Amino acid sequence: MDKRISLLAATGLAALSLGAAAPALAAERAFPLVGPSALVLQPHPDTGGSKERGLHYELDYVGPGNSFPGEFTVTVDLTKAAGVASVRPDPAKPRPNCTVSATAIVCKQQGLSVGGAANANGVDLLVSAAKDAKNGASGEIAVTGRAEGASVTPVTTKLTVGGPDLYMGELRLESEVTAGEQQDLPLAFANRGTLPARSVALELDASAGLEPAETYDNCRPQGRGGRGATTVCLVEGEFLPGESYRLAPETPLHLKTTERAYQDGLRYAVVPDPAPDKGANQSRPATGKQLKLVKAPAAVPLTGSAAAAGHAENTDLNPGDNERSLEFTAKGARADFEAVTASPSGKVGDTVAAELGFRNKGPAVISHLRSGQSVARTDIVVPAGVQVTDAPLNCRAVNADGSDRTDRLGAPRYFCDGGLFADAPGTYTGRFTMKIEKAVADAKGSVTVGEPVAGGTKPLSFDPVAGNAKAAFTVEVKGGAGPSPSGSASASPSPSASASASASASASPGTSATATGAAGGNLASTGSSVGPIALGALGAVAVGGALFAGVRRRSGGHA
Repeated sequence: MDKRISLLAATGLAALSLGAAAPALAAERAFPLVGPSALVLQPHPDTGGSKERGLHYELDYVGPGNSFPGEFTVTVDLTKAAGVASVRPDPAKPRPNCTVSATAIVCKQQGLSVGGAANANGVDLLVSAAKDAKNGASGEIAVTGRAEGASVTPVTTKLTVGGPDLYMGELRLESEVTAGEQQDLPLAFANRGTLPARSVALELDASAGLEPAETYDNCRPQGRGGRGATTVCLVEGEFLPGESYRLAPETPLHLKTTERAYQDGLRYAVVPDPAPDKGANQSRPATGKQLKLVKAPAAVPLTGSAAAAGHAENTDLNPGDNERSLEFTAKGARADFEAVTASPSGKVGDTVAAELGFRNKGPAVISHLRSGQSVARTDIVVPAGVQVTDAPLNCRAVNADGSDRTDRLGAPRYFCDGGLFADAPGTYTGRFTMKIEKAVADAKGSVTVGEPVAGGTKPLSFDPVAGNAKAAFTVEVKGGAGPSPSGSASASPSPSASASASASASASPGTSATATGAAGGNLASTGSSVGPIALGALGAVAVGGALFAGVRRRSGGHA
């Protein structure tokens, strides 16, 4: 449950003037302690011990410098948890300089650090229901902190004995899909816990080629990006223990396959009592319809296995059965991969640069997250007369025949890994720098995009346009013998370049920074939004892909 704590107040200066200028004073730094606002506990069983749950509080220094040198003290006040819960430090994550009593746990450390171990600036506890605590009993843990030269914002966690245990039923959908078709999503779940849920969030987290066909006013897409989106549906009501629930017949959900589909995934989940997300997109027009849930006439089938649902860990007694996942393969999916080349120029002795790689013109978004194989290889042949002085880290130097070589720089040829994901439209290039050593008449290299094979590439099975998978790569030498006019013409921008450039405006930060920084090992992307799908942390319902109600926390992409 690692959480990054942001510095809320950086050092500031306040000028005071009383007739004459006074010295500037530094504003006090403020650090927030972060931990869950609520935690539900399994009631103590008739025999054996009560199940413990982990609880983590942290104050993470993020600011000027790499550390905050003053002493930091965290105090866990247990007075209001008496008779409700048993609390102890987690022996698997010990903290030095801690004292433990029946009413408090106090830990001290010298200085705060940036990064490092997850519990570097915090404390880890194990919490279980007290032996005689009744179902529904509640208490709280109050955590305060003190740091030299800074203020610390406290946090309180409400403890409840018992709670909802939502179990998501299994869907059986066709795994081979076709663009334009829809499948029914008869979502259903049961509450197998000891207390009702006062509201639920239904989450559909779909990759790029899938999306919900219906829209409802209480369903909001979160964090839409190149890899997909999550739609969160908040449904108010009382969802009782021992009962099952399903979508109301008048408000169905269907999963639509789009032309962007290739290899896609769907994760669907239910989360009890989610906190509303203040950052949710509220710009969509109202439909006048609300997604509704009704009691199911029969219990939800208990077949199949569920994925872990970490985003429900604090409000659900057993978060491991809150979500499930499905995988799909689109029949007849097509994507046009086009080689991206360049034609730099300079004099002998100059160093020039070129962005080389490929673009996905679509319509399918190609993802190999499932297999872990690269979506494509870019085979770059360097023109004679120039020597590569720097190449992207995801490019491997080879000899002219494609065989391995030891020296990375100065190679006549490079194989570049295209990564696991290629959005549409999306451009994936890497920067090569080259020194012009001599003028060679009609010297031509090439850029080819294709499926990796020994010694080079072969045509991509999903690419219906073979003619643009290879392009000439030339370097014009001024004042000396250079490439023929036909060679330089081949390096002119293709008609799709402008579309790719416009797409880059919406790309997530970092997707086009460097070749090594592109998601999934891609060359730098200058035309795609490649933000990973992440389920949100419980207590802030936010996510990003097709319908998956709940609260964010984990990241993961779909195959």
